[in-house]
Amino acid sequence: MIFIRNQQNEIGKAFLFLLGIFFLFSSLSLSSQEVKVSLEPEKILIGERANLRFELSVPGDQTLNMPVFNETINEKIEILNYGSNDTIRYSDTNTLIITRTITVTSWEEGFHAIPPFVFFNVNGADTLALETDPLLLEVEPFSIEEQTDLKDVKTIFSAPITLAEMKYYILGVVLLILIIWLIIRYLKSHKKNPVPESIWEKPDIAAHVAAISSLEELRAQQLWQNGQVKKYYSRLTDIIRHYLEKRFQINALEMTTSEIMQAVKHIPEIRPVQNTLESILVLADLVKFAKQVPTTTENEMSLDGAFELVNQTKEEPRIEKEYQQEKKNI
Repeated sequence: MIFIRNQQNEIGKAFLFLLGIFFLFSSLSLSSQEVKVSLEPEKILIGERANLRFELSVPGDQTLNMPVFNETINEKIEILNYGSNDTIRYSDTNTLIITRTITVTSWEEGFHAIPPFVFFNVNGADTLALETDPLLLEVEPFSIEEQTDLKDVKTIFSAPITLAEMKYYILGVVLLILIIWLIIRYLKSHKKNPVPESIWEKPDIAAHVAAISSLEELRAQQLWQNGQVKKYYSRLTDIIRHYLEKRFQINALEMTTSEIMQAVKHIPEIRPVQNTLESILVLADLVKFAKQVPTTTENEMSLDGAFELVNQTKEEPRIEKEYQQEKKNI
């Protein structure tokens, strides 16, 4: 009986010993998890700022969930800056120190309570709620002494405009002028020069006058004398074709030699010089297309034949025509 009682006492002592160890480790675990909150300063004027600072200490292998901060803590206190978490890890004790500072203000005088904030520490399947202490923010109004000389709001002074402020406007004007100048220069350089009206296009100049003037100019250029025989005959036949077109209204510029001779075949004025016209055109074709080299005599006779063609077929003035007709009738 005595043996059984002693055995029961030993079991009781062992149970109490194990229970003490459990509470010891539990208290150590809880003591390693704490949250502190402070307010600096605790008293402000309306609109001034105060810093609400949180400091949390948790084991490094656990997860801490911060509370969600809205735009206000309550209807009296407004959050201006949410801040960010600053974390320090102590590897020797496997502890995390997390700090965060929130900037707050208030626009209403009085004592405003800051309620406790709850942080949740997650350890596997267990969640521990850590709650801060409540705080009190005192907000004082602005004090105006009775002897203070109150003054009206001053009018806005117009500050002088500096060169630094005007530089962008100046650069813009310079750039605009440069662009306008470049556009004008581009348009001038690409503007087509007006083609002077050809002597053959002037209606007040008779066909034979234009032809004689052009032939005299060709004679003065002395093309065949300087070895430009092909160019000489091209100019010569061009003058003859223009003359025939303006004088007799045939499209000589677009016709071949044979077509021209066929077109002038029934024109009475050309019959006396028909052979001369044909000789000039055929020789010109041989020079231009068959590379024939004409003699000096042929070159001179071609130009003289052109003068003869124009003088023989030119349109006489109306008075001269009437005189010649009367002379025939007599």
